[in-house]
Formats: sequence, C-alpha cells, structure tokens
Amino acid sequence: MRPHLPRALRWVGLPIALVVLAGQPALAAPSLDQRMGIAEGFRNAGAMADIQAGWERVILPWDQVQPDGPGDFSHLGITMSDTQLQSELDRGEHVVGLFEFTPGWAQANPDDGKRSPPKNLDLPVDDPNNYWARFVSETAKRYAGRIDDWIVWNEPEFHPGDPGAGGSFTWLGTDEQFAQLLKVGYMAIKQANPNAHVSFPGTSYWVDALNNRPQFYDRLLAILARDPNAANNNFYHDVVSLNLYRAPDDIYRVYSIVKAIQNQHGIDTPVWLTETNAMPSDDSAVSCPHSNTPIATTMQEQANYAVQAFALAAAAGYQRWEFYQMTDQNPCSEPAVWGLTRDDGSRRPVSSALKTAVSEFAGYTAVHFVPFVREAQDWAPWPDEPTSLIPNWEVYQVAFDKPGNERVTALWNGDGSGLRVRIRKNGTSATLLDRDGNARPAQESQGWWVVDLPGATAHYPQDPAGYHFIGGEPQLLVEESVSPAAPVAEPALGDPGSAPREFRLFLNPLDGQTVSAGEPADFFVNVRGEEGFADPVSFTIDHWSTQRFPQPQGPGSLPLQVTLPGPVAPGQTGTVHIETAGAGPGIYFVDVVATGGGMSKDIQLALVID
Repeated sequence: MRPHLPRALRWVGLPIALVVLAGQPALAAPSLDQRMGIAEGFRNAGAMADIQAGWERVILPWDQVQPDGPGDFSHLGITMSDTQLQSELDRGEHVVGLFEFTPGWAQANPDDGKRSPPKNLDLPVDDPNNYWARFVSETAKRYAGRIDDWIVWNEPEFHPGDPGAGGSFTWLGTDEQFAQLLKVGYMAIKQANPNAHVSFPGTSYWVDALNNRPQFYDRLLAILARDPNAANNNFYHDVVSLNLYRAPDDIYRVYSIVKAIQNQHGIDTPVWLTETNAMPSDDSAVSCPHSNTPIATTMQEQANYAVQAFALAAAAGYQRWEFYQMTDQNPCSEPAVWGLTRDDGSRRPVSSALKTAVSEFAGYTAVHFVPFVREAQDWAPWPDEPTSLIPNWEVYQVAFDKPGNERVTALWNGDGSGLRVRIRKNGTSATLLDRDGNARPAQESQGWWVVDLPGATAHYPQDPAGYHFIGGEPQLLVEESVSPAAPVAEPALGDPGSAPREFRLFLNPLDGQTVSAGEPADFFVNVRGEEGFADPVSFTIDHWSTQRFPQPQGPGSLPLQVTLPGPVAPGQTGTVHIETAGAGPGIYFVDVVATGGGMSKDIQLALVID
C-alpha cells in the first residue's frame, strides 16, 4: 500500500468502457472550458492566459479577512484584489471562493487557534452574533455575480497525529460541530445570494482510509440525516469536492466511492476535484527541492501526471477539476514544491503539459474510457476486487469527442517497458502530439493507427512489482472526420497482423473461489477482441459437475442459480452471478460456452461451497 501524505507530501470509477456525456456547458466567454482549472491562477496571470485553464479556486481566510472584529471587511482583498478578480473574469475565468480558519475574536476554543469552531454557531443565521453566518453572508453578497460558487473549509477530516497526515490539519472541532458549520454556512450564503452554489469541503479520502475511519463525507451525511430540514436543503451542499494526489488511478477510483456514498444517502450532487498534483523532488533550480520526500517524483513524471489526471477526471465524470497550484509560494516554507511555475515566474515542464491537455480536451461533448487490461493478474485488481486500491490497466485510452467530428485520444503506458499499440482507425487523417504539443503525422497500417508509448518510471517500492503510480509519457492522437457514433474499441498490442482475428476471455477469479452455504458468488469475464474483432459475445451453460460426481450433467439439473450476462462487447466485462441457496456443500464446476463472430470458446467456473 502506498502511504498518503496529505498536503505535506501528497501522493497521492465506474465500469470500464465508460462513456461520460458532458453535463455542463463546455465553453465560457470568451472561449475557455470552465471544467479544467488551476488553483490561484491569478498569481501568474500570463501563464494562466497561455494555458487557457477556465477556472480557479481562491482562498479567503476568515482569520485574515477579519482579524479585528465582525464589522471590518477592509481586508477582503487580502488574497485577490478587485482589480485582479475583474481581470480574471474579463478573460473568461470562473472563480470559486473557499472559506476557512476562525479569527481569534470569534474562536469558541481559543486554545485551538484558527482551527477552533466559531462562537455562537447555534444562534439563528440572521443573528448578527452568529459571526460565521454574518461573515459568509456579507462576503457572498459583496461578490455576488462575480463569485457565485463557495467551498466551506478544506480538509477538516485530518486529526492531529494521524498517520499519513503529515501534521496538516485545519479543524479541531467535532464532526457534529462541523455539520452545524456547514449548515449555517449554506443557509447564510443562499440567503445572501440565491444563485450561489455551496460545496462540501474538499477531503482527501486517504487520511480516513488509512486510519480505518468511515469517510468524513459519509459521517457528515449520517449526522445531517438527523436534521429534519436537511433533505429539503440538499443536505446543505450543492457540490462535493475532493483533493487527490500522486496517482491518476485514484482520481478515477475514488470518484466511484463518493458516488456510492451519495447513493447510500439518497442524494446525487456533482463532484469537483479541487486539488491534484504529483509534486516533484528533483528541481535543483529552487533552494528547497524537497529531495528527501518518501515518494520521489521527477518533474517529467509530474508533467505526465498532469495530462493523465485531467484525462481520467473527465472520464470519471467530475464536473470540474483543477491542478494545485499555479506558483510555489516559497518552497522553503511549504511542505512540498507545489507550483506549475516557480516564484520567479519560470515554468516547469508540467506547464506545457497542461497547456497541451487543456487545448486538446477543451470543448469535448463526450468522453470514453476503454483501457487495455493486462492478461496476467499479479495482484487482485480494482474494480473486480472492490477492496483493492489499484487497477490492472496496461494501456490507458481516454477518447474525447469534440465538435467538428474530431476525436482526441489520450494514450499512455502503465508498464515499465515501451509498448507498441494500435488503435482502430476511425477518421480520415490523424496527427500525433507528444506531451508538449509537438505534432507529427500518425502512422497508419492496415486500418490501424500505430503508436509507440514510452515506459513508465514512477514506482513506489511497496506497490506490486510491475505497477506504476504514474504512467509513461502520454501521446495524443487527434483524428479528423470521426462520426460521433464510431465506437471506441479496446487498444491492441503490437503491429497489425501480429495476432489472429478472434476474441479472448479472461476470467476473474481464475482459480475459483470459496463461499459459505447460502452466500452468493460473482465471477467476472473480460472479453478482449483481437485484430478488430468487435462482435458481441453471448454466454450459455454447457454442463456442470462436482468433484465427487465428475460425470457431466445438463444445465437443467444444476442446483446453483446462475445468472449469465447478456451479450458482452469486446473491451467490456460481464458478470456471472451465482446464488448458492439450496445447494449442498462441495466443489462445483460450471462449464460455460462463449459464442461470437462464428467462433466459440469455453471457460470453467470453480466454486467451493463450505
């Protein structure tokens, strides 16, 4: 398991073959895609304009805005002046504000400093002595029409001394007190600006996971469910935010965990990725490069991460996502090297990588994630094993459909050695871009685009051999004249003609499984098409037997209740569900025939019932 090192040293889904339709208007005046952003981009406006990121989160620390009392708003521009804000808005940026930290005069527990809950949180929202309500209400009112999206606090789930937290924490109140803070903040902001949207605080996922706690989001929703007015007020949030670092796979996987939590509580709100980065440890151009970080990361790996993170955020279904952050703000006083740019304005390689990603992904109308899964399973992979932390994707493929019948496909390699892959040709012509946007003609052969993918280098020693938490340098295939209805097929390895045209089956678990009497069991069958095989594959039970009675018997006498998947397209995974109620103990063998494209293949499911 990789350790999570939140903000101090950060490392830090849905079915495969996922298609996500864009739910937000893609473009904003003048021409920026407001789904992709950079935190505090205004700190280097030139770089922000060059990259063309469309939104940015800006922190308004309450303790600095009102250091002396509730009536003083003279420090409101301490983070971003009105002139800077207007400049960002004029360029088409969408600005999101974040509130956190309690000033001394408003602290309920002064010994806890700015991490203390505010005084008088239980007073009515319109009571001037409810200092928190008054602050967020007045601020939301002053910025209405310029900043209409607000995030209430950041990472309140961290506890002092949490393993993996790196000593970072922002909240010392209880979960119940935070639920009240969120409720009051939501109601006060909405009263001040009915057009405002309020986000649940950005949480890291990993701190709670590593400390064996239910997720903070889950805990807060359980508390809020006791409030009779919560359901009528969206459980006091319109959006939920996440902060995820180091591994692009986490961006995809953890999204599905958040949506599962929402489903359990009967809600469905958009998800934002408000912080993501893979901070480098090899930048000799700064005085404090943090070269002793436990998870060494090069600037080249950081640049690879940025493209992969933005692609998988789109594929997962985030409404917005952004890189944290624009500038370092003195690495010697920070726990990591954060910036796209150094404090002197010079840019790291990640800057040009993000420019390429934003330029090529902007305006997409649908996104398809169809990876190539490794044939070998050297670890129990997610999502087949829901408790696993890592998938088994060898080649990553995220395809963006764009206006004008253009398709941009981001490809990268999860293996340590270079791979030659081929993509079924859908367009009339194509250009291949490297991570920095340098273009060359795509290589076409026998109806395929052939692409060479560099090997990955980012491996954490405690991860399984062969798994890389950041993939190799991504390549972008830009195809013209592609019908939006053209399917996105699974990539294939090697040159055209290197394998026969057929389908192959990959069963998980391959060696069977054991359940107690009456418990269900699931087997997963991944269908892989070779050399352009694209026919759906159907499944039927041929016969069954047991270890005690090995003579094959017809499916009509099978004491197990087996539900087979419907037709499965290549690149997708079907589930075989087995109910064991009424079946006696023993070792059962169920032989299944898969048929498609005029050919058939057999698989055998082995199930032990204790």
